[in-house]
Amino acid sequence: MSEVMEFRGRGIQESDVFAAADALLAEGKRPTIERVRLKIGRGSPNTVSPMLERWFATLGERLVGTRARSGAAAGNDAGGMLDVMPVGVRNAAKLLWETARREAEEIQRGELVSAREALQTQQDALAEAQAALAQREDAFAQARVSLDAALASSQQAREALERQIKEHAIEAHRVRTGLEDEIRRLAALLAQAAELQERMRREHADTLAAKDQDLRQAEARHDAHEKRLLAEVDRTRQAAKALEADLARERQRRIQSEEAAAQTLEVGRRTLRETQQIAQQVERELRERIAQQAGLLAQARAESSAVQQQLEHIDRELGEERKSHEETRRLLAGALSAVRGADKPQRKPTVRRGKPAAP
Repeated sequence: MSEVMEFRGRGIQESDVFAAADALLAEGKRPTIERVRLKIGRGSPNTVSPMLERWFATLGERLVGTRARSGAAAGNDAGGMLDVMPVGVRNAAKLLWETARREAEEIQRGELVSAREALQTQQDALAEAQAALAQREDAFAQARVSLDAALASSQQAREALERQIKEHAIEAHRVRTGLEDEIRRLAALLAQAAELQERMRREHADTLAAKDQDLRQAEARHDAHEKRLLAEVDRTRQAAKALEADLARERQRRIQSEEAAAQTLEVGRRTLRETQQIAQQVERELRERIAQQAGLLAQARAESSAVQQQLEHIDRELGEERKSHEETRRLLAGALSAVRGADKPQRKPTVRRGKPAAP
């Protein structure tokens, strides 16, 4: 008598399935996968189905009185059964077995179709996820290109601003140097005008002193020769008048010269004040432009830092997306392997001939 190797799956033994099927048959019920599972109280359809098929395969032999090789392993005692069964009972049993086997196959095929549909749904979802990932990667790449371009543009703008600031600083230094030279030139002109005014004043004083001295000398000569020159009084008076007129004209000319010098000095001072005001205005404008350029430079640096931070954030998000999709691919690959393994036909238990097992 042969001994059938026991089949174990998730704690369910073949003897448990055989005993449950025999009990259902004794109750007048057709053994099915769900009824056997309810009878045992545990077990999955994939585990119970092949065991139940083997029970149906041995049912005919046990009905005609032949002790099945797997009946002893399943714990079924055929000693009390009749040695001879009617043909109608055998045919009914075979019909019952064929019907149950077809139903089991239909259930298994349905479960296989459901598993394949679930796998196809998962594959479609994976394809959609991969397409979405590719789109997001393209969008991230485009965004990165745009941000790189913006960063390069901001860097170029910053460099241009730095060059402009340097150029403005050089120009301000040049203008300041030119203004300082102009101020020195105007100061020299003002000193020359003051010196000229002082020299003209001294010359005018010397001339007045000389005229006064000549006038006194003339008066002295007039007093000394008054009696002698009585005849020439009129001529002397005329000469004196002419001299006084000359003196008045000379005084008028000196006054006009002094006024012209004073006007020149005033014009020089006014020009110097205007030049100083212009220099101060130019210096204020240059300082304002330098402050504006410094503000623009600080803004460009802040924008460059913000763009760099955004690039780092996008890189982190892309890495997380890639990790998530790699995990999804791994899970789907495991599910696909499990379904493919379920598609393979179940291997029949190996039958070893030898001494019959003890009852």
